[in-house]
Amino acid sequence: MSKAKIWVGDVYLEPVKHQYHHKVTGKIYKSVTTTLSSIEPHFDADSVAEAITHQLDTIKQERYIGLTKQEILDYWQLLNDEANIYGTKVHDIVEKYLLRNNPHYYPPDDTEEGIFEGKVIDGYRDLNIDGGIAIWPERVMFSEQYELAGMSDLVIDIDDVFFDILDYKTNKIFNFYNPYGFETLHKPFDHLQASQFSIYNLQLSVYAFLYMLEFPKRKCRQIVVLYWDKELMNFKKINMPYLKYEAKALVELHYYNIVKNSW
Repeated sequence: MSKAKIWVGDVYLEPVKHQYHHKVTGKIYKSVTTTLSSIEPHFDADSVAEAITHQLDTIKQERYIGLTKQEILDYWQLLNDEANIYGTKVHDIVEKYLLRNNPHYYPPDDTEEGIFEGKVIDGYRDLNIDGGIAIWPERVMFSEQYELAGMSDLVIDIDDVFFDILDYKTNKIFNFYNPYGFETLHKPFDHLQASQFSIYNLQLSVYAFLYMLEFPKRKCRQIVVLYWDKELMNFKKINMPYLKYEAKALVELHYYNIVKNSW
């Protein structure tokens, strides 16, 4: 039998506006991902798209030749939407696989969707994830004290003390460092490069911190990104350190901004 369980708690994610709501109080919590965006360098899409339109065709990327500024912005939005759809598909396949009563389930392979689903399931199985005593897909963590919430793709209670935090990522490219001159995150996190590795590391560390606020006697054993490689059609485990002090600082900075803006 599968160890996966559906978590039911006081806070849920409203998917249209992507807001976390408390069922009893009606309070809306800011998301961890929104808080993270406040410490990332701003990408001025408008200015960059405008600059591209003024480039000579001889040096401009072929995909941008002949496009107006708005068409470039629309193209970027399309890529973003397609990436989100693809990522959601991979998430859903693994979640449904884990929640089935029969962990040996395998989809029919006579359709394109079935073949893809089978590859994702094979990729997950090949990771040999330690299932511990309980697996919680799409687990919401929140703090009433800090008015913050987030959803981890996978929380695994290894035993009564230790737990793991895991998240699936499906980016086309996974940057371990900043490719544009080693740009850093904003203070007080400017000791970290503005890269996907740093942002995901902080994101999962905040999830672990929130989980430990909920269960003070528990300890984070590890945090892991399960990166789905679209070309190789498999998962790669990317282990990350638990940035407990940075996570606490980010949560407190978030709460400070709430208090400051309420004056």
